[in-house]
Amino acid sequence: MMRSHLFFWLILFLLGALVGERYGLPGVVTGMTDRGFEMAEGWLGRVGEPVPDDGNDVEDDADALADDTEPGDAAATPSASEPASAAPTPSSGDLGNAANAGLRINNAGLAIIKESEGLRLEAYNNGGQWLIGYGHARTASAGMTITEAQAEQLLREDVRASEDGVRQRVLVPVNENQFSAMVSLAYNLGVGGFGRSTVLDALNAGDYDRAANNFLNHNLAGGQANEHLTHRREQERALFNAPV
Repeated sequence: MMRSHLFFWLILFLLGALVGERYGLPGVVTGMTDRGFEMAEGWLGRVGEPVPDDGNDVEDDADALADDTEPGDAAATPSASEPASAAPTPSSGDLGNAANAGLRINNAGLAIIKESEGLRLEAYNNGGQWLIGYGHARTASAGMTITEAQAEQLLREDVRASEDGVRQRVLVPVNENQFSAMVSLAYNLGVGGFGRSTVLDALNAGDYDRAANNFLNHNLAGGQANEHLTHRREQERALFNAPV
């Protein structure tokens, strides 16, 4: 009797599941199927009860997260056990002399740069590089125009790197004119070029006279003495030797 009763309700349950959602059943029949479903739960156990966790799901989730990590993500957060990068230790040639800390290029030094570089208020192309003002390159672009005041400001901004480079590399005290002459040289040669110059070698050895004369050593272009550079070096030497 019990088996036939169970069979009856299972038939109604299956009928409701297979037909009810697609075609619709009369309310009385769907109600009977719901009741049959409840009875079947009682006999067969709760339908949809989650499978007991055996601990593998947590491990699988961790693996899935690891698989989703983009290359480089782990490196973006360094391990606490990794040593921090040590700051580079400057060499003795990068320490500079404290007496020169407050020096800036003076108007005489700027005048040498201005005369040598020339003023162009419209951007021009020189060897594939756009320049403007007094040889300014960093923000220059085709079609750009500026005023003379803007050119002056750009020059002063550009000169700061040369000022810093001279301060760092000169190990003996110098005056304003000597400093300004070397900034002009560094602006032309580049800070690295100034660091390798015979002017700096002689000066750091304490020979100020030889340092002044060594300005003339740096007048070559293409391996040949250049008239324009020779004139500039003579001006820089004269400023270096000028009393303050």
